[in-house]
Amino acid sequence: MGITRKSFLKSMAAIIAAPLAGVPARAEEADILVGATVPMTGPLSLTGLQYLNSLKMAEEDINKAGGIRGRRIKIVFEDTQGSNSTAVNAYVKLAQETKPSFFFLSSYSTQNLAVSPEVKKVQVPAMYAGGVDAIAEGGNEWMFRLRPADSLAALGMVDCVTSVLNAKRPGILYIQNDFGQGGAQAAAKALAARGVGIVGSEAYGQNDKDFSAQIVNLRNRSADAVLLFGYPQDMALAVRQYKSLGMKAPLVGSSSLYVTATLQLLTASDIENTFGVLDALVDPSTSPRMKDFVDRYQAKFGTAPDPYGLAYYDGAFLMADAMRGAGLEPVALRNWLSAQKAWDGIGHVYSYDDKGNGVHDVVIVKPKANSKTLELVKKVSIN
Repeated sequence: MGITRKSFLKSMAAIIAAPLAGVPARAEEADILVGATVPMTGPLSLTGLQYLNSLKMAEEDINKAGGIRGRRIKIVFEDTQGSNSTAVNAYVKLAQETKPSFFFLSSYSTQNLAVSPEVKKVQVPAMYAGGVDAIAEGGNEWMFRLRPADSLAALGMVDCVTSVLNAKRPGILYIQNDFGQGGAQAAAKALAARGVGIVGSEAYGQNDKDFSAQIVNLRNRSADAVLLFGYPQDMALAVRQYKSLGMKAPLVGSSSLYVTATLQLLTASDIENTFGVLDALVDPSTSPRMKDFVDRYQAKFGTAPDPYGLAYYDGAFLMADAMRGAGLEPVALRNWLSAQKAWDGIGHVYSYDDKGNGVHDVVIVKPKANSKTLELVKKVSIN
């Protein structure tokens, strides 16, 4: 049976077109890949879920607004779990297989410290939210912090202890790792500079469940306020045990005390007579932009956002502006970010110093009476 001219031409067209189906889009048309290492499973995932959600929402919002010069961004996530080695492996996998133009790292300082040497090798800008001062002091010009350093957060806690509570005999309870120890040391130093000595400093392990011995030690030393440095799960346990042991001294917590992940584990009565230091008060009444963020986050994910999520949401838009202004070349991106002295985000005005610190203020907050709703007590800033 013969082949008609029409069917022959149709077959040839299909043959010619077939290879084109597998040809990748031109570089100027392809998605811009962004890597994100996030604790999505394990004990650190309670907070990780906040910035996983926020980065997904930011990706959607940036693309709806036209992307980066018409190109979409695509965030590729890898799970850091609760392990430093897993965090390093997650970063290396993204760097080698995905080759992103930008990175977002975990909010946990121990993971940031472990990953920092790899970031320096890869030489692509990365944003992170871990607060330990040692990260910035390491001199890695490729890392940009999205939250206050722990020394600033500790200064806010000390300001609460001395100027709000007028305590004279404070004690410290902290998780035994780089974050907790660094915060405790910074707080003790800042208290000493104000002429206030601590009556005791008690540590606990990350997997500990019973903190009664440490709390009783502080009670026996007549602590009139206690500074608590920890993560959501252990802080919730510590707060409940603090109250069950009849402690009357006010409790002043680091940023994890009032994040959504912790408050979900506590009642309003649990957090009576507590104070905390947050990056920002995530309250719809603070500004129209904050209201828009909070309302859309709650509608999309069915839970309230916290300062960790807001930091990564701001960071994604800061990254987008950097890409629009400097392109995708790593050094140009890094230099653009380093030059920012007044980038106006929802949570903060970001101003980067020569160590990659972009946030220079915190807020002291407390819960309203018989409520888990927070209210502003005082704002603390440094130059």
